Amino acid sequence: MPTLPLTQIDDRLPAADLDNRTFTLTFGQPVAIRDLLLLLVRGTSLSMIPDPGISGAFIGELKNVTVRQALDLILQPLGLDYRIDGGFIRVFTREPEMRLFDVNYIATERTSTVATGTGATGGSTAQVSSRTATDVFADLAKGVQPLLSARASFSLDRKAGLLQVIDFPERLDRVAVYLDAVHDRVQRQVQIDVRVVEVQLKNEAAQTIDWNAVAPVSAPPAASGSPTLTSVRVTDVGRLLTALEGQGKVTTIAGTRLRALNNETAIVRAGSDIGIRAKQDRPTDPVLTDGLTVTVTPQIGSDGSVMLSLSPMLTLGSSDAGGKLAGRSSGEADMLARLADGETMVVGGFSRSGYLGRSSGATSRRTEVLVLLTPRILRATAD
Repeated sequence: MPTLPLTQIDDRLPAADLDNRTFTLTFGQPVAIRDLLLLLVRGTSLSMIPDPGISGAFIGELKNVTVRQALDLILQPLGLDYRIDGGFIRVFTREPEMRLFDVNYIATERTSTVATGTGATGGSTAQVSSRTATDVFADLAKGVQPLLSARASFSLDRKAGLLQVIDFPERLDRVAVYLDAVHDRVQRQVQIDVRVVEVQLKNEAAQTIDWNAVAPVSAPPAASGSPTLTSVRVTDVGRLLTALEGQGKVTTIAGTRLRALNNETAIVRAGSDIGIRAKQDRPTDPVLTDGLTVTVTPQIGSDGSVMLSLSPMLTLGSSDAGGKLAGRSSGEADMLARLADGETMVVGGFSRSGYLGRSSGATSRRTEVLVLLTPRILRATAD
């Protein structure tokens, strides 16, 4: 074997195994990998057994490395690997391995349509349509592909929820890390409590709630798609309701709860006939039934925050001086909001008119309707 450049050996340490002897090697010209492997174990009790088919060359410098570190650094880029059996080191051509990964997602496209209207009483009908076109399996395939080597292959079985990958072990480990991160994010879940509150304003001249009076218990507004809407964030709903009671009678007219997965759209509809429902003179008199439809898509952050893309739609009835149904109105919002876990967003800007009393002295009062949404991140529990 030709003489190879050995620039430094640390002879102060015993040379009995892979880890207690350090050296530095510098090669300005390519050296055959088989010759380099024999040099690595020269002067030790280790035996090197390269497979006959091994070929390739190395050029570079290794500083203060052990035998194990040198093997790890040199062999992998050449498509080689090694196995240790006592004092014998066998070096061989690396072969891809097969590994199966669970992919626990629903492989369908969902289309959800919810319609709200006035039913038999006639009038306008509002409709909210939500379509989820995200293909999680296609996105996973795009994410896995760049992690693989040129020799890799993989298949994604949508029906079985199974990803099969054939590649080298370190590449398979990358896929495992990526899938764990995807599972963590996709399977996050949030519970959203929705409450509809009406405030019957005391001041006959008031056109809306005085939000400046509420400001001490609220945070800056969220981003709204409608200039007529008001949205604020609060951490204490009780204090908010107390502040609102200073401006009028506060009544909860509807409430519901929904759960949604991360970046998945959920739609819920709730109805109420509590509102300003009039006493019926005849069985055929219409009832002032209110309806709420909420379309929401949450994005749950690692920092415990929740970004909401939401469209609350409220259908409200109004009464005349005789207490009968005078008409219906629909208000709809489309907005983005970022909330902390457990924080409440208050959406205002919905209003209706009604009358107090049923005589010629009936007084018109304006009623503001608020939608309160409180997201709470659901934590995974151990079995």
